[in-house]
Amino acid sequence: MDGDEPQETRQQKKARQLTTQIVKRFCKGFGSGVVLYAGVKVVSALLRNPFRERIPGVLKEIASTDCLRLAGFFGLYPSVYELVREVLQNIRDKKDGWNNCIAGGLAGLTIIIEDPTRRQVVTLFAIARAFGALISTLVVRGKIPHIEYSETLLFCLCCGFLVYAVALNPRLLFTGYYYSVLKWSRDYTDQKLNTLFRNPGEKFLTCSEVGLHKDSCTKHAIKDFFHSIPAFAKLYFPIHLTPVVIFRRKLLLERPKRVLKSLLKNTVFSTAFLAAMVMLAKYVICLLRNFHQRPPPLQTHVPVVAGLVCGLSVLLERANRRKELSLFLIPHTLYALYQWGVQRKLIKHVRYSSVALFSLSMISVMHAYEREQDSLSMLFNGLLKYFVGERNNLIERPKRTRKFSEMFG
Repeated sequence: MDGDEPQETRQQKKARQLTTQIVKRFCKGFGSGVVLYAGVKVVSALLRNPFRERIPGVLKEIASTDCLRLAGFFGLYPSVYELVREVLQNIRDKKDGWNNCIAGGLAGLTIIIEDPTRRQVVTLFAIARAFGALISTLVVRGKIPHIEYSETLLFCLCCGFLVYAVALNPRLLFTGYYYSVLKWSRDYTDQKLNTLFRNPGEKFLTCSEVGLHKDSCTKHAIKDFFHSIPAFAKLYFPIHLTPVVIFRRKLLLERPKRVLKSLLKNTVFSTAFLAAMVMLAKYVICLLRNFHQRPPPLQTHVPVVAGLVCGLSVLLERANRRKELSLFLIPHTLYALYQWGVQRKLIKHVRYSSVALFSLSMISVMHAYEREQDSLSMLFNGLLKYFVGERNNLIERPKRTRKFSEMFG
């Protein structure tokens, strides 16, 4: 009997430590969710009314059910993940990838408390990250070969379908994303697209007749490319600056000139990429319309071809950035394909399907986070490290010497 007492005491101590750790994880995640929600609400309100005399009702927003849902998910996911992983390690007496996969999948079910609309968006992005992590892991482990420019091909295919959706069927897209694309285009509006591309007409309409531009399409495309550069530079500079400030502060202090040179170079190439992509999408549509000389609506193949061509502009970006950009388009493409299937009654909505898909996605994501450190982006790794904690089951791979500019992708 006396011999069993120390063992029981050690188990109790371990259980107490685990409970404390889980509570800390929950509080940290919940608090971060509250701060994030309140911050987004304040910034959004100030942007809508920059001369507001009083800060919006932050306390009222924090106390809302919507805020509690978001913060609750931020707190529950890392807590449940930690609990399940520790329990599995004790039961199986092993530290392997199965613990991470099962824990990630079960913790993913906590998204059920989230707002349905936000849950759908998060799920689509999780699917994209899971797909990227799975492919990267299989390539690293030699299960499938690396295909050169596969991310470029994927990006072009996504662009083909998304440009079709913007031009002819905007109901397939998230409303915010659709209007962002119109804003990037500089001269497209929903009304002009209805007149030029969607609503049936009796005669061919030129771009000048609907107020798109007065110059020839070629001259306008060249001018539009250069006019869009300042806006896109403002968009991309903070995107490239963020990982430098968050993850590379020490390097910035040690070699500021080199870091700033790389930051400027990355911003220039990203700006050129987006400016070229938008210009090519519009220019190819103009060329094909003028070639066919048909009255609206626009033939389906026209925006598809324009999307495939404009997607080639991603070659202006670094290889690791091409992968990230492809993963960015996958959620929007999946959502558009889903809506397309619903419109044609090929797909029926299944209640809580987003919960199941998110749970499955997090199996791949958490396995990659714990076992394959290069399968996820630096920013995503940083977010998981903050909420979930340090890796404890990492597979050591021979490290590849990374180019200096790759550190900021």
